[in-house]
Amino acid sequence: MDFGIILSGAPEGYLFNLSAQTFIQVCAHLINIAILAIILSKVLYKPVRNFLQGRSDKIRSQLEQAGDDYMQATELKHQYEQKLKDIDHECNEILDEARKQAAETVRKIVADAKKEADAIMERASANVDMEWERAQAAMRLAIIEVSEAMTEKFVKLAINKETRDRLFEEAMDELEGITWRS
Repeated sequence: MDFGIILSGAPEGYLFNLSAQTFIQVCAHLINIAILAIILSKVLYKPVRNFLQGRSDKIRSQLEQAGDDYMQATELKHQYEQKLKDIDHECNEILDEARKQAAETVRKIVADAKKEADAIMERASANVDMEWERAQAAMRLAIIEVSEAMTEKFVKLAINKETRDRLFEEAMDELEGITWRS
């Protein structure tokens, strides 16, 4: 029988030699492990258990608080929705009343405006001819001023000094030829 590694000193067919010293060492190790387990359970088990219990309690309280908050939020939402409905209803009532008042005010304003427009039309028809003549005179003056300005700009751009002098001489010759009436 070949089990791979056979420890030295072991009887043939056995993997290791189970002597009294080995037995005592194994027992000592088991006792040490048991003592270590007891000490660790006293030192670590209770604090870890308390920590986990505290965390579990905290999570549970947070969940309860979240549930309470959700219920409060739902109630507030319901209250606000009801208030919004009430506000919408009140707003519609106010708008209806305002529309009625506005319609009445519009009727009054239109009637007053019609009276005033009739009076204005009467005054305007009396002044139309006079204003028409004034507008025509003002239009003529504006056209003359614009024409003069455009001509002046055109002449300044189109005529150089020699051409200007020549045109001036021609105009002077024509003026000398005209007889003036007294």
